[in-house]
Amino acid sequence: MRFVPFLLLFVAPAGSYSQLYLDASANLPDNGAKGQSMDVRAADLDGDGDLDIVLANEFQANTWLRNQGDETFSNASAGAMSSTVHDSEDVAIADFNDDGDLDLVFCSEDDVNLGTVNVHEYYLGNGAGAFVPATFLLPDSEANAVIATDLNGDGLPDLLFGNDGGTGVLINQSSAPGEFAVENNRVPQVDRTTQDLALADVDGDGDLDLFEGNEDGNLLHINDGMGQFANESFARLPQGLNIETRKAAFGDVDGDGDLDLFLANVLFIPGKNPQNRLFLNDGNGFFSDVTATQLPADSDHTIDAIFEDVDLDEDLDLVLGNVFGAPVKVYRNDGNGLFSDATLAILGQYYQRDALGLIAADLNGDGFRDLYICDRKTPPSNNKDLLLLRTTATATEEPEGSEPTALLYPNPVVDHFYLQTALPLPADSLSLLDLQGKVVAQVQAEPQGKGLYRFQVNRSKLRAGLYFLNLEGLVKRIFLAP
Repeated sequence: MRFVPFLLLFVAPAGSYSQLYLDASANLPDNGAKGQSMDVRAADLDGDGDLDIVLANEFQANTWLRNQGDETFSNASAGAMSSTVHDSEDVAIADFNDDGDLDLVFCSEDDVNLGTVNVHEYYLGNGAGAFVPATFLLPDSEANAVIATDLNGDGLPDLLFGNDGGTGVLINQSSAPGEFAVENNRVPQVDRTTQDLALADVDGDGDLDLFEGNEDGNLLHINDGMGQFANESFARLPQGLNIETRKAAFGDVDGDGDLDLFLANVLFIPGKNPQNRLFLNDGNGFFSDVTATQLPADSDHTIDAIFEDVDLDEDLDLVLGNVFGAPVKVYRNDGNGLFSDATLAILGQYYQRDALGLIAADLNGDGFRDLYICDRKTPPSNNKDLLLLRTTATATEEPEGSEPTALLYPNPVVDHFYLQTALPLPADSLSLLDLQGKVVAQVQAEPQGKGLYRFQVNRSKLRAGLYFLNLEGLVKRIFLAP
């Protein structure tokens, strides 16, 4: 199914954000992208020039979704990947055996505590989308994160595992590419429960440093340039924060040329502070906490987060994956690292998901980065994962100091829509007008609280096309979908 971005530009209301993302979740398969994934990556697994999706699934077989090239995806796992079931938490993608094809490593968390052996899955790809288990067995550990990077500069991707008890380091052997030697002494072994690993050149010396996002105290290890790391957490990170971090994201939020740090936090351990944190880099890899002045206050359980320029204004915004009732959120950057909640303006609605993993990647080949958000389906629902395709629209804001207007979503409309407004409604129902200005229907307002109203549209006598909603002199455009 091909979507038409110019139509979205035409129907977007003036004086507010145009529709920036289009929900294309229906284009995902029912078997393989529904209520099972812990994390997600994008890569061209079959060599056809577009990005496919790889999903790490908890106590279910891992899957990969083939990009069909027409904004639809199919589950390509059957016959192409083992149906082995583990507690997979993350996946690393790289050409580990140096044959020119992408391979996969899935890390597992709880299997090792259940007495299972050979818990991390390691598959070699053939370049056409088929994967076979590698004969080399990765050492067992209790891991929540895995990343591939060349630590020793030999051109081969090595592996870092975010373990319970210290980071695992596996060095790819140049004499036998695809086989690994344990060299944990490269990273200080601190007894922490790691949920995420992130690599970034925080001190600007040209090599990648290592950040551990932990349940019980985050760590920053500085690279000496040879792949040997020193723990400099106490000198470089703000201290005294009782936080439980699930994800770390690096990006230059204030345009000063260095990498700042966002921490996605939860409250799963009693007494922890769930407030997400924003740390600014001084240019030399020393961070200060500016959360109180530059980040919205929240008590969500944020599992994943990415920096992404969602409004195409050339600065990094934040997309947050939350669980336990909080929706997916978008924080908009003002260009100086000051963030505000712009979820409705950017996404058009609140997506209630247990969003354990998310990525931004160009999934339909139009040059714009789309969003893929995993839905762990807790509590049970019929939701698939969330696929949001970026349209060609750009964001234009209401002038500073102007009176609030109204946000209408979703648009196009199928059979109902929501109106978020600070304006008083002139009546319990509003008029729907056609292109000639003739009233063709009345839509009844159903108050949802805090200026939010739901309207049901009787489509029995209304054709698809453009209509107008008259709200106290403010006209909102509505496109009724076919």
